[in-house]
Amino acid sequence: MALSMATKVLLNNGAHLPAIGFGTYRISEAALKSLLPTVLQQGYRLIDSAPLYRNEAALTAALQSLPQYGLQRSDIWVASKVPPVAQGTEKCRESVLGTVQRLGGRLDLMLLHWPGVQGRKPADPEQAALRKESWLELESLYNQGKVGTIGVSNYTVRHLQELLTYCSVPPAVNQVEFHPHLVQTDLLRFCKEHQIVLQAYSSLGAADGVKAVLQEPTIVEIAGRQQKKPAQVVLRWALQLGIAIIPKSSNAQRIEENAHIFDFSLTEDEIAAISGLNKNKHYCWDPTNIA
Repeated sequence: MALSMATKVLLNNGAHLPAIGFGTYRISEAALKSLLPTVLQQGYRLIDSAPLYRNEAALTAALQSLPQYGLQRSDIWVASKVPPVAQGTEKCRESVLGTVQRLGGRLDLMLLHWPGVQGRKPADPEQAALRKESWLELESLYNQGKVGTIGVSNYTVRHLQELLTYCSVPPAVNQVEFHPHLVQTDLLRFCKEHQIVLQAYSSLGAADGVKAVLQEPTIVEIAGRQQKKPAQVVLRWALQLGIAIIPKSSNAQRIEENAHIFDFSLTEDEIAAISGLNKNKHYCWDPTNIA
């Protein structure tokens, strides 16, 4: 099947996740409010947020304006996360229900944002116990119909293996940092084997990493050959690996460019060349040492 902005990925709970969404990390409420019309007009049908991003009010307003774009709430996926400060049964429940209420009473995807607990040392043995409590509470909320789909974020293979020993509802999504300098092949393979969709954030790198990734000679050469921007090539590479993506930008033109990645495809050699740029380099947070 040809990829398009309408492409959806079948999740292990039977739901269909948009393969491409719009990330909102570090986009202010005012900026997000002005950008969302472009986002919706360009065909993005998933918007990724979190309490830590502090832009939920703009997202709520956009959801109320969907009829202006010929859309209904059921046409859009809204994703959010349980912050690291809210690990544990009661805090997790309070966080999820608060987010659902602020976002209009419906939430399509809720993730545990981090395998650790804010304020605790990475090796603290309570890390595992508290994230287990959080997951079991997420399962309860899912079974009650409070959220549509549940998953995790920044989980390593080890964290997923542990989770799968006690969960009754397996995670549908694992959202992680994934780009040409951090090609997490083992994690991608594990997720595919267990019917967990890998969703990439910071697909182009992050902060200084964006320049480092997009100026890679290999990527620049492929972009020239394909008559595309380097960012478009990198996003297409991720999609062809079977990864869902949520590229973010505060620039309307780049938001549009990031959506125009469906009129070309990369060869197997080009995909391999980009994957070969891997440096195992985290530009964001590295969860490896979280117990």
